[in-house]
Amino acid sequence: MATLGTVSVSITDASTTAETAQATADTANTGVTNLNTSSIMSVIEKQQLEYSLTVATIQYTAIVTTAKSSSISTTALTTAYNAMNTYESSLLADLTTASTVDRDNLTTLQSTYNTAYSNVQTLINDSFSTSISEAAASAATASTAASTASAAATSAGVVGSNASSTASVASAAASQASADYTTLSTGVSDGSLIHITTKTAIDEAVIGTAELADAAITNAKIGSVSASKLTAGTIDFSTITGTNINATNITTGTLDVARLNVGSLSALSADLGTVTSGTIKGNTITGGTISGTTITGTVINGGTINSGVINSGTKSTSSYNTGGYYPLTINASGVYTSTMFDSSVGLQAAIDQASLTTSVRYFTASSDGTYYANQTSLSNGQLTLTDGYTAASDNTFSSGVTATGSVSLSSVYGINLYGNTQTITFNGLITDTNKGITFTTYGNIKSNGDQGTWYVGYSNDSQTANFGIDSAGSNPITFSRELWVSNMGLGLAHQIRSKDGGGIYFTDDSSARVDTYHKNIYYSGSSSKSLLSEKANVETADINYWSNLAMSIDLATYNYDTDDYTDPLRLSGIIDDVNATKEWTLPEAFYARDEDGNIVGIDNGVLLNAVLALSQEQARQIDALNTNVLAMEAKING
Repeated sequence: MATLGTVSVSITDASTTAETAQATADTANTGVTNLNTSSIMSVIEKQQLEYSLTVATIQYTAIVTTAKSSSISTTALTTAYNAMNTYESSLLADLTTASTVDRDNLTTLQSTYNTAYSNVQTLINDSFSTSISEAAASAATASTAASTASAAATSAGVVGSNASSTASVASAAASQASADYTTLSTGVSDGSLIHITTKTAIDEAVIGTAELADAAITNAKIGSVSASKLTAGTIDFSTITGTNINATNITTGTLDVARLNVGSLSALSADLGTVTSGTIKGNTITGGTISGTTITGTVINGGTINSGVINSGTKSTSSYNTGGYYPLTINASGVYTSTMFDSSVGLQAAIDQASLTTSVRYFTASSDGTYYANQTSLSNGQLTLTDGYTAASDNTFSSGVTATGSVSLSSVYGINLYGNTQTITFNGLITDTNKGITFTTYGNIKSNGDQGTWYVGYSNDSQTANFGIDSAGSNPITFSRELWVSNMGLGLAHQIRSKDGGGIYFTDDSSARVDTYHKNIYYSGSSSKSLLSEKANVETADINYWSNLAMSIDLATYNYDTDDYTDPLRLSGIIDDVNATKEWTLPEAFYARDEDGNIVGIDNGVLLNAVLALSQEQARQIDALNTNVLAMEAKING
């Protein structure tokens, strides 16, 4: 019985197919590489950059307004913003095509702006904290000063009343003295009256009020009157103007005044208690509790300010400010609200108990009639960022945002991303450029820039799998452990495994068996696909035709170019793909071809069956010869 030995298959024409396929792949990869080149900004990147610049412009406008109201310089911030805006606007001139970008310059401009913005924001926060402290101290001072002023004014009213009474009496006495003198001199000749000189002495109590005529003493005859002599009566302050009142001498009574207007109440140290007034004006107001309709002061220092609503700044005159918001409002429920409007957008931040919310509302409708809006919420252990729109212009920040994309970070549910543009991006080390990977909306992984691979494993030196993700497609996928897919496995020891011991099949998507190509095959047995149910166009073979084809094959012995001296001498037919005039004959019926029709070697299955046809033909001829021999022997022995 004949033994079937080593079968050799030639694959010398495979290189032509591989080269053609590689050329096609290179052409496609060149296009992908251009899309991912760091010096090119894609249309999608431009859309993201346009949104980023819009938000930065809104923030810049708001912080400059706030800084100027607090006399904080914004020169560095303005310079940084103008530089960034100029460069980014040039990139956004055409949003329909990709264009060249200097990413290092773009990153530097954005970083410089962010640093300048952070510096101004810090100065504003410091200024706000200082103003609150000074306002509290001023409120305490105002309370003490107002109480002291009230007591002083009360005492002054009593003293003024006594002084007025005394002056009235003195005036009456002077008038009487004048009248008496007139009566005495009537009918008396000059010189006959008493002549009073410096030598004349008048005893005490000789001249009293009765001897003085009413209104006899005029203003010109009064040198000075000591306030200690005014002990009764009333002084009318509507006719008396005092340039200085010594508050230490006001000890009792009530000082009742319609208006107290002073530059500073710091000199009044007494406890004023509660000061209630329509308007209190002063540079510094310090006190415990201040109640009033309006308090105007440069600095207010105080322990406690009790009020229904506290508004700070000048109310925006924007037509969009339909809610009547101030730049800063603290309402009676403790809700802190900071609001800003410009020509097309409103910004608001609110702190309500344990919740912080920031809102952005656009007041110009988009092409679909909606209004762009976004919102950030930090509450209850969860941070939520929402991007979307409102159906109508939301001037009062009260409408909910219909989300087109959102990100949620929760201590309970982790990180969740929703929307068409949500991604998770890792950009590598601080020193890296064009590195890292991005998880897309559906969790797919793509490379950033020239990132070559992405691995799964304990560390770079202990990888479980390594995936090539470079745009050129040159890095392979490597599994560093045994890989199983259901029953089929790839072992580390050059093995293809069948877990349940079943056969291994090479098939197409319809489970139809396909050809396989090898260098050398070593096996203990073989079988072919020979079920009639798997065949079509079945006819009886021409045994003589196939036996003649088999007989026409030129056999040759040889070695492959890659063999060394230890490899055995090989025997087979030869497909002459070198010489124009063929030196070796092998009928084309025995050629093996790939799916593209390229010759890859000898079809040993066809060759084997042609040899079988040859064997059958020879057996038929032997049978015919035996019959003839027997006939001849019969005649001879006849």
